[in-house]
Amino acid sequence: MKGNLAKLPLWIAAAAAAVLLALAMSRTQIPGQATQQELRMAEVLGAIAGAGRVEVALYYAQTDTGAFSAGSVPTGALVVAEGADDMAVRLELIRAVRTLLGLPETAVDVFVMEEDQP
Repeated sequence: MKGNLAKLPLWIAAAAAAVLLALAMSRTQIPGQATQQELRMAEVLGAIAGAGRVEVALYYAQTDTGAFSAGSVPTGALVVAEGADDMAVRLELIRAVRTLLGLPETAVDVFVMEEDQP
């Protein structure tokens, strides 16, 4: 009996870790639905001269910040902008995303937004 009581805190810790992991996984983004961070970035990037309408998709990697907490940091960004066909605008968008997220240039892709069909 005494041996089982000694293991009780370990089981409680394991159960708590499982609950925290389940909560972290339940926060996953529904495909096709932008996060607040993506919406805010699109708003800021759209203010760049010549950018026009902008949409942003961020890619995340899970990071292990300890036994009981897990966070996620953006590891890549995809930007679709009306004005991205202009090389100067494209470079400004890349630079802005790199500044906002601290990403290397190779982790940021910018594409021209498809024109609305009549």
